[in-house]
Amino acid sequence: MRLSQLWKQRWRGFTLIELLVVIAIIAILIGLLVPAVQKVREAAARTESANNLKQQVLSLHTLHDTYKRLPPIYGLFPQRDMGNGNINWGIAPACHGTVWYYMLPFLEQKNIYNQVVGESWNAGPTVVKVYLSPLDPTLPGGNLHWSNRGAISYSANALVFKNQDGGSTRIPAGIPDGTSNTIFFAEKFSQCGTGSDYREFIWSEDGTPSFAPAFACNSCNGAVEYDPTLPLGQQLPLPQWNATSKDNCNPYTVHSMSAGGLMVGMGDGSVRMVNTGVSLTSWNFAVMPNDGQVIGDDFNS
Repeated sequence: MRLSQLWKQRWRGFTLIELLVVIAIIAILIGLLVPAVQKVREAAARTESANNLKQQVLSLHTLHDTYKRLPPIYGLFPQRDMGNGNINWGIAPACHGTVWYYMLPFLEQKNIYNQVVGESWNAGPTVVKVYLSPLDPTLPGGNLHWSNRGAISYSANALVFKNQDGGSTRIPAGIPDGTSNTIFFAEKFSQCGTGSDYREFIWSEDGTPSFAPAFACNSCNGAVEYDPTLPLGQQLPLPQWNATSKDNCNPYTVHSMSAGGLMVGMGDGSVRMVNTGVSLTSWNFAVMPNDGQVIGDDFNS
């Protein structure tokens, strides 16, 4: 018997049932693999977002060491005039801007900082990667949106940084509760809301409070987010935990971007995951820098 004939006798090929069994096994393996890959990707995205928050807070401390005070949410900082009290709006770097703009030189983005004239709004279509969270489902294509300005996936605590008329905060005097007990930055969708409540948050926005990336305000983003007339521990709303897109989120709060909770940058540079079951009181005590209260055990996941 020839070798070719022997081979044909031994190799009969797969039957249809055997082929279907193989395909089913492959499908099951893929089904098991996809969730694992998704979990790895989400974990990597959480790590990157946490690193962004840490960099922001650490750069802020370097800024404070330089100027001996923190910048406002938006406003003049440090105020530079022409010797007669008049502001020179034609100079660069800009003399009126956001806390995010003033942080740029301390985030290795001094080239952007030095090119902006007058107001940080004039930064135009500038992407700053450390201001973008890979967990943010609302980041637009190209990471730019309203009026072609740079998006941001984080928000600054207005009770820490204050507004342009609220004076300057100094560390530690302005944070009597301690930097380890006070939230400086938190995650927030870059686009949020529908209709007249639609907001796009821009890191360089220094003139329109409705689009300033801030939370815990008296009037920013077009609503009262901080009501000092309420009892202590109830003056600020909780974060939104269940938003999945710009169409079902509340633009007047900060937003959790993962199932684990909300990531925040504390004033000491640590990054914490706020538990989705955190009480209103514990959240308030963590946001307010001078309430004299201790954060509850339900704060961390």
